[in-house]
Amino acid sequence: MYPWHPVGVRGSHCRIELDSVTVISTGFILSSGTVICDAERTPRSQGQLGGMAQLTILDWVLVVTGFIYLVAIAWLHRGLWRVWGRGRSSLPASANSASVTVLVAARDEEVSLPACLQALQSQRYDGTLEIIVVDDRSCDDTPDIVRRFADGWPALRLVEVVEQRLRCPKKNALAHGIEVSSGELLLFTDADCQPPPHWVRSMVRGFDDGVGMVAGYAAAQAGQRWIHSLLALDNLAVSAMGAGSMGMGAPLSCSGRNLAYRRRVYDEVGGYSSVGDLMGGDDVYMMRLIGQRTSWSIAYNADPESAVTSNASSGRLTDVIHQKLRHASKAAHYGGAARLLGVCIYAFHLSLVAGLYMVAAGSATGGGIVIFSVWALRWVADGRLLWHFASRFTRHEGRLLRWMPALEVSYLPYILLGVPLGGLGLFRWKGSTTPLIRGQSFKERRVME
Repeated sequence: MYPWHPVGVRGSHCRIELDSVTVISTGFILSSGTVICDAERTPRSQGQLGGMAQLTILDWVLVVTGFIYLVAIAWLHRGLWRVWGRGRSSLPASANSASVTVLVAARDEEVSLPACLQALQSQRYDGTLEIIVVDDRSCDDTPDIVRRFADGWPALRLVEVVEQRLRCPKKNALAHGIEVSSGELLLFTDADCQPPPHWVRSMVRGFDDGVGMVAGYAAAQAGQRWIHSLLALDNLAVSAMGAGSMGMGAPLSCSGRNLAYRRRVYDEVGGYSSVGDLMGGDDVYMMRLIGQRTSWSIAYNADPESAVTSNASSGRLTDVIHQKLRHASKAAHYGGAARLLGVCIYAFHLSLVAGLYMVAAGSATGGGIVIFSVWALRWVADGRLLWHFASRFTRHEGRLLRWMPALEVSYLPYILLGVPLGGLGLFRWKGSTTPLIRGQSFKERRVME
């Protein structure tokens, strides 16, 4: 009798060759025989056990960069919890003591400006409040609208830009307005925005000791067209990134539609002088300057009463493309850990697109299981983050999540093409870009006169 032992893999089919006698056995082998596994019965098991060894370099790049992406999302989640945890109770009680100047840069905004001015006129703030509208060479009735509103509203002032000091039109306009402002705190919004009645008071309360800048949420109206909803969801994503990163003490984004900082901080960094030649970024570049050149901290205002609403864009595809290229151009001017993270995320999207191409070509490993698994995890992570942020404000914002599939797909070409094209400056600023004659003085007048 020959001794026998169980086979290591239960249920495997092997043949045992012993002295030219072949015995078929399932589950047991003889100790003195030679075991040869049936190759025709085990290819599936072998493929499953050796799958990791068959991953391509592209698969590994996708897995590694995807992991970094998920870690970044978890980091933002933690930042949001920190922001929510601070709440309104930790903000100073002296919310109506500081002098405030609200600045609005406007160019050809005769349609949107009246609603903005009505919202600012309704602010419930007991401290000194000054409103400055900077007319940036409008060709419509924008300055006349300001004059009409100023009849009986002495706090409203009009500044008309006639000198091109900075290459960036909006920074140039805001610099003119700040120069003649009197407030110790500077609040910013756009002409197509409508701040709620307690906006000024809520933003002022964010300036605790050591805080030099306060950012808030600016919701974009979804509008009637699909592209409006897509842009509103994209705005939600950028806002979530800004709030979460500020909660972690490493701000990555903010919006000039709802922003405030101390006048002394503006002077301390030299105003826009070092970033005036960069198109756009009157908000993000100033945020970066404050973080890099000063010891002031940057806080996020999570108070729902501070959320500003902005009108839906025109929806014209060319306008949207130029706007998004302008936004993407800011990525090239980040440094340090932010740049390293940006490179990893760009590599993640590049490998994801390459993987999807291989799936379409039929050459992806395992039919693209790795690629689709990583992409699916990204969808889940992004959706959870956006819901976490949106639920802080209104349920209406959460309803935008039904556009997640379209946003996830559109992000692929946007990031791959938008970042390099934006970095090359291949975008147009709204309206004419013809600079004014240098050396001209600007006109500033009280519109009551």
